[in-house]
Amino acid sequence: MNVDLHTHTYPASTCSRITYRDYIAWCTAQQVEAVALTNHGDVTDNRKLEHALAAEGVLLIHGVEVSTMLGDLVVLSPDLDYLATFKDVQEAPRPGSVAADAAVVWVHPAAGGGRSGSSYYPGLERLAGPIIDAVEVYNGSWLDDRFVRTAEQIADQLGVARTGGSDAHEPDGLMTCFTEFPDPIRSTADVVDALKRRVTVPHRGAVKARRRFGLF
Repeated sequence: MNVDLHTHTYPASTCSRITYRDYIAWCTAQQVEAVALTNHGDVTDNRKLEHALAAEGVLLIHGVEVSTMLGDLVVLSPDLDYLATFKDVQEAPRPGSVAADAAVVWVHPAAGGGRSGSSYYPGLERLAGPIIDAVEVYNGSWLDDRFVRTAEQIADQLGVARTGGSDAHEPDGLMTCFTEFPDPIRSTADVVDALKRRVTVPHRGAVKARRRFGLF
């Protein structure tokens, strides 16, 4: 099962141009079974879109993106109230402070923190490692070899899962990168579990829609 684990919508992410209508229309047209919404420190759109997407047969995976001095992190959790405690720019979570039902993905690590202004430097993974469950190796905005290669090296060094996400802010950017799960995903908790078990496979490149249940 293939899931875009990094997307943004407007207005919760003011940098995005993907409206509710755009998001729902794209997911239904492409016969998406699940997609992760990871706005910048805001889960308002998650609450608004969850039921609208469910009515179209699309599962919304809940997440939030935060920018820290370690870089940008996506926190995934089934608990929207917990995700609502995160801000778009904040200190990195301390080791042991992340909820047990949450997973933390270090997104586009070599590109640094988009809103915090942080920069990656070799050795930063030693500071980030204790809170990281996965590293995004394919990001739709950062596909140059140096960004991918560094992310792969970090994932190897930390021994964590690898993911792909479009980081889309425009409708045509959705699913340009995605994460393959070996088992069906029926909830955000399933995504968290798969990341912690390190069973994900990242992919890059646009995906053509297939029939429902074939999925991409």
